[in-house]
Amino acid sequence: MKKSIKVKCSISLLVAVLLLSACGSAETAGTTAASTEVQSLETTTESETSKGEESTSSKAETTAKEPVSLEEETTEKETIEESQTEEKASAESTAAEETTADSQQGSGKSVDSIYQEIVQSVELNSPMVLSDDFIVNYYGIDVNTLDEYVFSMSEVSTSAETIAILKAKNSTDTANLSTSLQMVLDQKRAEMENYLPDQFQIVDKSSVQVSGNYVYLVISEQAAAITSIIEAGIQ
Repeated sequence: MKKSIKVKCSISLLVAVLLLSACGSAETAGTTAASTEVQSLETTTESETSKGEESTSSKAETTAKEPVSLEEETTEKETIEESQTEEKASAESTAAEETTADSQQGSGKSVDSIYQEIVQSVELNSPMVLSDDFIVNYYGIDVNTLDEYVFSMSEVSTSAETIAILKAKNSTDTANLSTSLQMVLDQKRAEMENYLPDQFQIVDKSSVQVSGNYVYLVISEQAAAITSIIEAGIQ
């Protein structure tokens, strides 16, 4: 009887132990699951926080970069505008120089007006205005390169008096015109040197002058007065 009671007690204790063990395991499992869930939530929270910080950082970097980009774009635009302004100024300067060098339209008196003033102010020796054909064929002057001109010589064979005022259309033609008038001067010098010494002295003191687009030659006893009228007229 006592043995049976002991066995029953032992079984009861074993059952109690097993129940306690089962409860402990359940509690441990629950605790473990809860802990795992908490860790998962913490990880998710940390991940979301990290993503938020990265997103905020990315936005901040983008915001920080935008002013630099705008500044660079503004600087580049200003550089282009400065370059265009310099090119425009250079083009305008070049155009102004070419205008000054190549043409004097609208400035001074006409060549014909200057010559008429000379005729009225100075006593010339039987002046005769030469035709286009004469100066082209005899002196090789291309009248197509001239804007205005007057070419006169004395009809008296013993006079070397010559007045030539040529206005070139382009300054590049003044060199050729100067060469042509120099030929006229040299020819007159050769004609007068051995036959009319007094006229030779007048020729020898003369020279071809160039002023802007104007090329002129004055051979005359009144050369100073004639030259003064020409210089005043072409200003």
